[in-house]
Amino acid sequence: MINFDAENKYILEGTYQVSMSEKDMHYALKPAVLLNFMQDLAAKSIDKIDTDLSCDALLAKGLGWFLIRYRIEFDDYPIGVDKIKILTECRGGNRMTTFRDFECFDADTGKRLLRAVTSWFVVNLNSKSIVNISQEFPQFISFEKRDDDLALQKIKPISQSDCEKVFHVRYDDLDMNGHVNNTVYITWAMEVLDFDFRSKHKLKTLDIYFKHEVKYGDDIISSVKIDRENLTSEHLITDANTGEEVCLLKASYVAI
Repeated sequence: MINFDAENKYILEGTYQVSMSEKDMHYALKPAVLLNFMQDLAAKSIDKIDTDLSCDALLAKGLGWFLIRYRIEFDDYPIGVDKIKILTECRGGNRMTTFRDFECFDADTGKRLLRAVTSWFVVNLNSKSIVNISQEFPQFISFEKRDDDLALQKIKPISQSDCEKVFHVRYDDLDMNGHVNNTVYITWAMEVLDFDFRSKHKLKTLDIYFKHEVKYGDDIISSVKIDRENLTSEHLITDANTGEEVCLLKASYVAI
């Protein structure tokens, strides 16, 4: 269910039912599902704000929205939650970069589960150049910083790993632009964590930096460095053929 704010078109609320297949063995919401809910609401939001900036309108012009960074801080990771209420606010743009905030709640109890900030580019799909959104779409609002804003974090690539796995890009991993959907990267990253650690911990914070695209048929290497004392993990996803850094992630955890 999607609810529009009649007084502020930049805010949108959506409620998402969580199916059994979207939960893990502890009834925790799978991370990729959570990111998918958030990205779905973001797409609906931009459609409402300006039809010229909708995913379909941009695609017709050879352009596309690209999610670049996430910072998510969990009040309590969703476990045993059947409905997620998500609020998203488009915060506007600053030349090349646009920003969007999220809050997620247990729809049944009203308990807040997380806050998040994201950054996005509009990219020319042919030249791969970043569009100056302030020039190309002057009607788009400008970003204004607030005192309580979350800060996007810098992530450094790891030089050594504790474990790595190779994944092959499948057809079902692709989005409407023919690129790997952003939610797939979190699955690749978390799958490298060992079963014992993964099954006994839940996310407290999550930072993601999407650097380069991968396409159908590519192989990627997902590597992880785990700090079991401080309950953090650092992840590096690279193109198996070129060695190019594709995605960086950093996460912190608490015991379940």
